[in-house]
Amino acid sequence: MERPNGRKIVLRFNNGKQAIGNETGLLSGVLGLLGSDFGKFPICEESSRKITTKDKVYNECVKQIFHFDEDSEGTIKKNILKSMQKSWKETRLRLYKAFYEPTFTTEQNIDHRPPEIDREHWRWFLDYRAKVETKEKCKKNAKNRSKQLYTHTGSSKSFAQRMKESEEAA
Repeated sequence: MERPNGRKIVLRFNNGKQAIGNETGLLSGVLGLLGSDFGKFPICEESSRKITTKDKVYNECVKQIFHFDEDSEGTIKKNILKSMQKSWKETRLRLYKAFYEPTFTTEQNIDHRPPEIDREHWRWFLDYRAKVETKEKCKKNAKNRSKQLYTHTGSSKSFAQRMKESEEAA
């Protein structure tokens, strides 16, 4: 990823260690792109917690694009990694829905994989999705999501950004 004019983008954070300012949207977009890059975050892991390349992506990508002071507790880094992991998880689900066809054989589904995904990685992912434990977890999560009473309607702005804007307007 190229930095604009070769310079790093300066990020600011509030007291809650949440990114604020106009650059927040750019940070969110970059983290989404990184989290959905299966060259950086392999699809063939059961959980984002098991991905061993997280720190490398953080240091070689995020820290090369953005300039910010890290906090001593590591909260900023933790939040950035969490955002990339969420993107990874959502992209896996989106690709599964788009490319998996239940009427196909395993080999047909492997041939029908996303073009950027390695054949053996996609095979591993389909085998993982076919496990009884995985199917039970998916059903449980769907049931829990159906219990949500309210949907998020705050657009793409973070709560931290909304708070900052409301403070500035007052």
